[in-house]
Amino acid sequence: MKKICLLFISVIICLAITSCMRIGEKDSTDFFSEMIRRGYKCNVVETQSEDLMKESCYVDSFKLSVFSDVNGKLVRVSLTYSQNDSSGFVELAEDAVGAFCGFESEQINSVFSALGIVSDLPFDSGGVRRCDTQWYGFSFVCDKVGGTLVAENYRLRPTSVPEVTINTTVPFISFPSSEKASP
Repeated sequence: MKKICLLFISVIICLAITSCMRIGEKDSTDFFSEMIRRGYKCNVVETQSEDLMKESCYVDSFKLSVFSDVNGKLVRVSLTYSQNDSSGFVELAEDAVGAFCGFESEQINSVFSALGIVSDLPFDSGGVRRCDTQWYGFSFVCDKVGGTLVAENYRLRPTSVPEVTINTTVPFISFPSSEKASP
């Protein structure tokens, strides 16, 4: 009887301890906290769209939107600019990708190089440019009106179909794994 009581108490203690811990993927609060830490200020507006919660704000003249699933986990980030006011887009995009994916500067540069995002943004990307990594997918498109960068979390939506399909091979960028295998 003592063993059963001790087991029951142990289970309750374990449940109490783990209920206070946040585990898993980032949510929008994590993302916006990181963006604030990096020096950006956002007045966020929420909207519901089908099965996703969309939270948007303007940083200077750029529209930053984050999309969360029904569990509150962040699945997509998009950043939009207008062609006549694109100064500062690359820096904001680097910070947004860093906050969303946790990528280091070299990794972000590799992704942006594959997408054709450089300090001087192209006037026309010639269609949607895509790039995949192990856990994230990226899309970039721009034309005479403006452009959009989208980052998608494949961990949470591994079977999602790309929003735009094109008949080209999508480059895959591989980074050394920083995750450790569980014992």
